Amino acid sequence: MAIRRLNKSWQYDFTLEGHGRQRKAGFRTKVEAREAERRKREELISGQRRFLMADAYRMYLSATRMKPGSRDNCARFWRDLESHIGRLYIEQVDTSVIDELKAGLPTHLGPESINNRLKIVRAVLRFMWKRGHLRAVPYVPMESAPERATDWYTEEERDRLLRGMFEMFPQWYAFFYLTTRLGLRTGEVYAIARDRIRDVPPQLIVDRAIQRGHKARPARLGPRKNNKVLTLALTEDVVDAIRWHVQQGYAGPEFLFSKDGSFPTRIYSHARPLRIVQRALGLRELGHHQIGRHSVASQAATSGHSIKAIQAQLGHKSAKSTHQYAHLGQRAQLRLVRDLEPSSPPHVNVRSTSENR
Repeated sequence: MAIRRLNKSWQYDFTLEGHGRQRKAGFRTKVEAREAERRKREELISGQRRFLMADAYRMYLSATRMKPGSRDNCARFWRDLESHIGRLYIEQVDTSVIDELKAGLPTHLGPESINNRLKIVRAVLRFMWKRGHLRAVPYVPMESAPERATDWYTEEERDRLLRGMFEMFPQWYAFFYLTTRLGLRTGEVYAIARDRIRDVPPQLIVDRAIQRGHKARPARLGPRKNNKVLTLALTEDVVDAIRWHVQQGYAGPEFLFSKDGSFPTRIYSHARPLRIVQRALGLRELGHHQIGRHSVASQAATSGHSIKAIQAQLGHKSAKSTHQYAHLGQRAQLRLVRDLEPSSPPHVNVRSTSENR
């Protein structure tokens, strides 16, 4: 008998002639053991190992360098996928299977949430293809998600926010001044250390970021996104804001925005004072990313700065990413229309037009 129940256990294993007993901690049911035996025989006959999607997903996670937050998201998304495709071989996952997967996902998921899960399927299949375990990557049809307009602050709204922050929460003034002037990410602002600030010439070295934690994992200091060091030149007003922050005693011995060197798990301490000031001044309630990176890029694009300059300031690896941040305002659009105005349009002289008729 190839399949048998383990001694003093409810689990099963199986034996292959010439290859010994295949245990692997046992299988819960006889059906699972029989299916595992069938797969093993097919692998031996074909001479090539076949991988299940669940195994391929684990291989992908072990080989990629993801930040802890990204791994948490992958694990959360994979829970919805595993019951549908986890026990399929990677070569069995084709477009029709992916269509069935999309139909079987929870109905409350929107197009963007579905695409986030499909991106994991595509990444795992592409990973196995690059390593020679798959002949080709199947087409993964994504959901069409409507494009959402991103809000950002004008220079006038930014100045109102900074004045309100200076009056109501002075300990957070420099935090938002650096955010709205340099366009740094949340974790990058939290990670600004005093030894990363150069006096001559005035520069800020951005090479680290605070990575958001989890309920079972504290926030920790890690490399900046893409592991790229960003050196930003500072103007006199930014240097003065940093000096004022230190002189007021708001900075710690190492970090500008942490007195004891520790950080909250989800690094959201800045969110409450931001909301209070926005509501008190009647400003639009935008998040840190919108008042920072989106606003800096959009204000620069509206003022006529090149995409290359904005890309260098934000530290983007590709100009395609910069285009997603640089939104032109009505002032720039109106200036474009005025610059294209004809020198002497016929309808300007209405009298001559009527006489010709």
